[in-house]
Amino acid sequence: MRRLFLAIILGCTLCSLFSATKISRDEILLKGLFGRLYKASSDSVRSILNDSICHQFSVTLRNDSSFQYAFDSLAYLGKIYSTDHKLRIYSWNYISDNGDYRFFSYFQFATKQLIQLVQNRPCYLPDENKMITANNWYGALYYNAIPINRDNQIQYILLGWSHLSESENFKIIDVLSLKDSTITFGAPIFNTENRLRIAMPYSSAHSLALQYDAKRSLFIFNHLHEEGNKDKKIPDESFSGYQLVNDKLVYKEEVTFDHKEENQPRTKVEYGLEPNK
Repeated sequence: MRRLFLAIILGCTLCSLFSATKISRDEILLKGLFGRLYKASSDSVRSILNDSICHQFSVTLRNDSSFQYAFDSLAYLGKIYSTDHKLRIYSWNYISDNGDYRFFSYFQFATKQLIQLVQNRPCYLPDENKMITANNWYGALYYNAIPINRDNQIQYILLGWSHLSESENFKIIDVLSLKDSTITFGAPIFNTENRLRIAMPYSSAHSLALQYDAKRSLFIFNHLHEEGNKDKKIPDESFSGYQLVNDKLVYKEEVTFDHKEENQPRTKVEYGLEPNK
């Protein structure tokens, strides 16, 4: 019996070492592919290289060690954990020849479920009153994920950033639900106009804060206003928010913002962009 026990322990150790070695090699391969992607000179080459990255990620993230693996050398890969550490979101983007942003993302759950998001068309501002699936995703980089227990189901409130055009970006508060290996975006948790999400387009010449204050269970963002005859919205120095109350987000017209929150870790975005823009 003792020999059998030792054999099992040895077998598990060898499997763990093999898994760690394999994922390290995968990381080296992915680093090379990302490096080539951002040096590529045409959309056709970028598309081929990105397909290779997606294929490799689909393989690598099924490794049991991947959920806890740091992937530290992948500098332009966004990788965040939800605050309950049961969801990990990977995301990246590249810019096409015509200036459009192409976003890519994988949602990896601690339960070993892996879901790829597909941006089938140029980035668009999502309708605040419609559900969205993984196959008609608007394209974004998520930099925070906060779990809520609603109707005996765990959902995640996501904070994200995206690029609409040379002159306009948007921030978003969205809600992720998982059921039977299918994810959807949007949920009626907001107390304003039956919205399923909050999308905030703003001038790319300015920065818009959107952060979560865990102490107050409060999502905080700049007021937006139109400046002169411009059709783009401009953030000002006052703040509104949505406060989490009994798994509902209740709108607060005026809130205070602690600028120390700006020191929170952020997802790194290609070409020097960051989610606080």
